[in-house]
Amino acid sequence: MNMIKKTQYKFIAITLSAILLVLMIILGILNLGVYAGIIYGAKQDIEQIRDRKGFIFNDDTINSILNGDSAFNMPNIMNASGKIAYMYVKINNNGISPLIMTNMSDTYSSDEIYYLAEMLASGTVDEGIYNNMLYEVSKNDLSTTIVIIDLSNDLSLLSTLVDLSAAIIIFSLIFVFVFSYFLSKWAIKPVKNAFENQKRFISDASHELKTPLTVISANADVLESEIGDNKWLSNIKSQSSLMSGLVYDLLDLAKLDETKDEMIMQEFDLSSVVLSKALEFECTAFENHKTFEQNIKENIKFKGNEDSIKHLVTILIDNAIKHSDVNGLIRVTLTTDGNKKIFQVYNTGNGIKNDEKDKIFNRFYRSDQSRSKETGGYGLGLAIAKSIAEANHGTISVDGEENQWVSFTVIL
Repeated sequence: MNMIKKTQYKFIAITLSAILLVLMIILGILNLGVYAGIIYGAKQDIEQIRDRKGFIFNDDTINSILNGDSAFNMPNIMNASGKIAYMYVKINNNGISPLIMTNMSDTYSSDEIYYLAEMLASGTVDEGIYNNMLYEVSKNDLSTTIVIIDLSNDLSLLSTLVDLSAAIIIFSLIFVFVFSYFLSKWAIKPVKNAFENQKRFISDASHELKTPLTVISANADVLESEIGDNKWLSNIKSQSSLMSGLVYDLLDLAKLDETKDEMIMQEFDLSSVVLSKALEFECTAFENHKTFEQNIKENIKFKGNEDSIKHLVTILIDNAIKHSDVNGLIRVTLTTDGNKKIFQVYNTGNGIKNDEKDKIFNRFYRSDQSRSKETGGYGLGLAIAKSIAEANHGTISVDGEENQWVSFTVIL
């Protein structure tokens, strides 16, 4: 069931990622377009103010003033976003008092405007944005002209648009998450049914095979007691033993898949479990002329399923002894790193190829066909070890060098 949930979550994650990417592109382009429009419009306004020497009357107003039909009042130039707040400062190089024209006199005094203009004019760039103000500096031999437009209102509207875009993204993701959650259940239903049927088949077939294998093995023992050693009987017993091991491995996998979420978790002495299992293999290693080292830290407590951890330790140590080279080294280590418990089994030997590190925990995968047959393996031991590690909320990984060494590390 864990695999089904992972598939479902992956489906949801892909859907959310796709929607997030599309929304970010669309809304990002929209916001950048609005920002570019604001800057473009402001530059047009600056050009108009500069060309008119700070007088920003429209043509009708200019004609009216020239005809003496109205008093001189500084008007408010308008653009698409509304009133333009501007400053026009001309600083003469001959010492004549600067010319300041603005419709922001309610906000800034003449001294403040002059100080701001001087500061911008003394900079190294001729145009830019300063404190939400777009400015342009023009210099010649006689004077320096600074035109400033306040973009605070436009940028405030842009900020509101950005906030609105973020809200749209958040609410869209929430909606898509709910929708994709129910859609994913429907989408993976065939996979779920196939997985359930596969588990049921493995479990049923394994149970059905146990009885005939037991009968075959018992009859072979009886025949051997009557006729003595016989190579044909030896082959029958050897293959029935291998088949029995395969059947029990299949049953273990089926049981783990079925009860992974229902395992009884309780605190136990992990150090004692690892030490006791390591001692069981010490004689086997000695008989095969292999060096067996142990580095097990004492009194390490762990909350998990004790029986499954024992099985995990057995699988990894047995695997190391079987696959180590002649006169090789096997090292069993148990240490801690903060709250993490690190169990490691190392052995010299054929090692592992880099392209097999991601495959070695797959069911029925065998790194070396001939070696697996010699050692009686069917490629299920490491798959069982991985299932046990995950059932106990841990991870298992492999590292090594080809024809040198291999090391399995379980972090709990």
